[in-house]
Amino acid sequence: MAAATLNWLVVVVLFGVGVHYLASRTIMPHHLEIIDVAWSDLTPKTRALMLTLMKGTGMVAICTAVSMAVLLVVPFRAGEPWSRWAILLIAATALVPTLIGALRLRAETGASSPWWPHLALLGALVLAFWLTRDFTRHA
Repeated sequence: MAAATLNWLVVVVLFGVGVHYLASRTIMPHHLEIIDVAWSDLTPKTRALMLTLMKGTGMVAICTAVSMAVLLVVPFRAGEPWSRWAILLIAATALVPTLIGALRLRAETGASSPWWPHLALLGALVLAFWLTRDFTRHA
């Protein structure tokens, strides 16, 4: 139950971030801090590029959340041992690169790029994986 709750927490946060990124008409405040230029001063093509990159990240977050949700509802609930590995792999392939990106931006620009949510979600994911180490198939 605890592992499922932790995994669902990751799903909800990723989905929420994805929707927030997709619905936004401008880049996030930490993005503006990094580029150090007013949004209105960017050319329309540059704004389009920045929004496309951000919205792509949002789509990845939503796809990851949906994939995890399907795994949680069907094989994880049925106690399929492979499902814990699939959940870990799918979520980590989204969370690890975004964590690395956030840390890199923070180190190179000094901007307040939010790295800790990625780390917290990865922690929840790893804890959920660990809690299911004795997962046995319910036949």
